[in-house]
Amino acid sequence: MGTRYAENAIFDYKYMPELTQELIRETFVSALEPFAEAMSKDFQAVNKRLDSVETDVRGLKEDMQEVKADVQGLKEDMQEVKADVQGLKEDMREVKADVREMKNNSSELFTKLDKFISLYENTKQELTVLSSQMRRLEERVALLEVRRV
Repeated sequence: MGTRYAENAIFDYKYMPELTQELIRETFVSALEPFAEAMSKDFQAVNKRLDSVETDVRGLKEDMQEVKADVQGLKEDMQEVKADVQGLKEDMREVKADVREMKNNSSELFTKLDKFISLYENTKQELTVLSSQMRRLEERVALLEVRRV
């Protein structure tokens, strides 16, 4: 879109006095317009990319919030598990003490049971001896009654 002045003004300075403000403006507009259009297209492309990045960042932020919520939930679960484990440790201490006491008691019980069995066997032997003595005595008493009659 050049005019004779715009085309020649760049190379031939003799046309300088004939240049008007309008011609200078036309020259600049015609020279800068393709550059401005290219810049505008580039800015639009950059805007599209930035919109895409912004959308991605927004999605990442949402994902991060979900992850934070999950982590918080896991922390709470971990605290509950720790409390449960602490309770189990206390219960185990009590169970160990109870088992220790049961071992002591069972040891005492076995000792007493052994003594009881020993006493039973001794008593059985004594009963056997007494029983045989009783029979002899009964036989004697029976003999004495026969002699008396």
